[in-house]
Amino acid sequence: MAKSKRFWVFALIIWMAVIFFFTQLPYFTGESTAGVIFKLFAFEHDVIHSPNAGWVLIDVLNFIIRKAAHLTAFGILAFLFFQVFRNFRYLYLLSWVLTFLYAMTDEWHQSFVPGRTASFKDVLIDGFGAFIALLLTFVYTTRKRNARMKK
Repeated sequence: MAKSKRFWVFALIIWMAVIFFFTQLPYFTGESTAGVIFKLFAFEHDVIHSPNAGWVLIDVLNFIIRKAAHLTAFGILAFLFFQVFRNFRYLYLLSWVLTFLYAMTDEWHQSFVPGRTASFKDVLIDGFGAFIALLLTFVYTTRKRNARMKK
């Protein structure tokens, strides 16, 4: 196995372990992140005197942060699958399917963690993050290939 291929396989395994590790932690529930955002928001804007201060904004920020984390984590995973299976046929489809399957198993694993719940919506968001990453990869590699051909 080529040195660069070993690097990508190692990076893929490490990233999958990171996702598994963070899924296993009960600290990353919606309530926990909302609490952290509230503390930051309350401290920054000095609204501690009102218990309901800014909860709508906090809920929106919580949603955006959590879903952006899903998009990013599984987008990176899809890119790593792409790098590992670079010479395979149907590379983009294979990378997306493997990422989607890992997202499904990740949500299933999450259902066993106390305080966490599984959500198929999150799997769909993970799949969308993989799609975006692979689309960007496709655009980049196509432009790079076309630039080489023009030389």
